[in-house]
Amino acid sequence: GEVTDCFIPTDYEGNPRGFGFITMSEEDALNAIEEMNGTELDGRTLNVNKSLPKGSRSEPKQIKLYVGNLSWGTEEAALRELFEEYGKVVDCYIPTDRETGQHRGFAFVTMDPDDALRAADETDGYELDGRILRVNEAQPKGSGRSNNNWNDGYDGGDVYDEGADDSWGNEAY
Repeated sequence: GEVTDCFIPTDYEGNPRGFGFITMSEEDALNAIEEMNGTELDGRTLNVNKSLPKGSRSEPKQIKLYVGNLSWGTEEAALRELFEEYGKVVDCYIPTDRETGQHRGFAFVTMDPDDALRAADETDGYELDGRILRVNEAQPKGSGRSNNNWNDGYDGGDVYDEGADDSWGNEAY
């Protein structure tokens, strides 16, 4: 359909924030949502929906899970396969280090709410590629994961202390 306006918010450095707003007729918008939602653009799955008035929130159509303690050798396909046992995986993303290209030891998996909650319950503590996974609902960047108690009270001590108990269930460092 005909696009009458397009707005892509940027951060203070002028970089796109990862979402945008398209204005078009109601009929064209509904068709665009139907046709484009779930398609890939530049390696990322698009989430296309009708925007809500500023300040309002809707129930999440999908939940993004944080998957921590990944082995450096874990491939996206293996992670996706594990989570697909619990339902449709909308997006699976393993962030990588910009300089080395090595993944950073965690991932995000997006699923429908019921499937995501079951997957989080059943995969938290699951062993994949020799590592015990830590799985919970992802928190917005900068939130400090204050809603998760698994890291509350961390004092910044030496995690490589050979005398420390390895509560993750992995080999000692």
